[in-house]
Amino acid sequence: MDRPKSSMDDMYVDLLSLGTIFGVGDKAEALVAGYKQELAEFSATLPASETPPKVFVYDSGEDKPFTAGRYGIPTALIEAAGGINITDDVASSWVEIGWEPVIERNPDVIVIVNYGDVTAEQKIAFIKHNAAFKDMPAVLNDRFVVLEYVEATPGPRNIAAIKRLAAAFHPQ
Repeated sequence: MDRPKSSMDDMYVDLLSLGTIFGVGDKAEALVAGYKQELAEFSATLPASETPPKVFVYDSGEDKPFTAGRYGIPTALIEAAGGINITDDVASSWVEIGWEPVIERNPDVIVIVNYGDVTAEQKIAFIKHNAAFKDMPAVLNDRFVVLEYVEATPGPRNIAAIKRLAAAFHPQ
């Protein structure tokens, strides 16, 4: 089934739904309104004419990477921060792909999702020390951004994650 790609509205709908379920709809509406305003004000500060950086989300996997596709919230976070997810053409939320498309799409920035037994530092070391990735701009320029798992899934920490991504995408 065709559907629109992920957007920040997905997070807002989740919060409003939780507000309804727990009988705190007014609080949820106020929270969402605040997030929308904060994001709108922040978005107005982002550079407009710059070429958006190409971004790869690395969740896990060494033989094949597990990453966020078109329907995963990281795509919305990346776009809100002024970047382009290199796998936003993959019709999935989270998906395992091959390394070849990552290398071909030549990301400028790599977002590491930090959780589990393999640390963000170990994931970065894996990428930096793999000869197949040595010519990618993200590796050449040491452009890695770490998001904690709770920041890479829909929730209240998404706005702060967008701001951190934007700082990494537009270092001035």
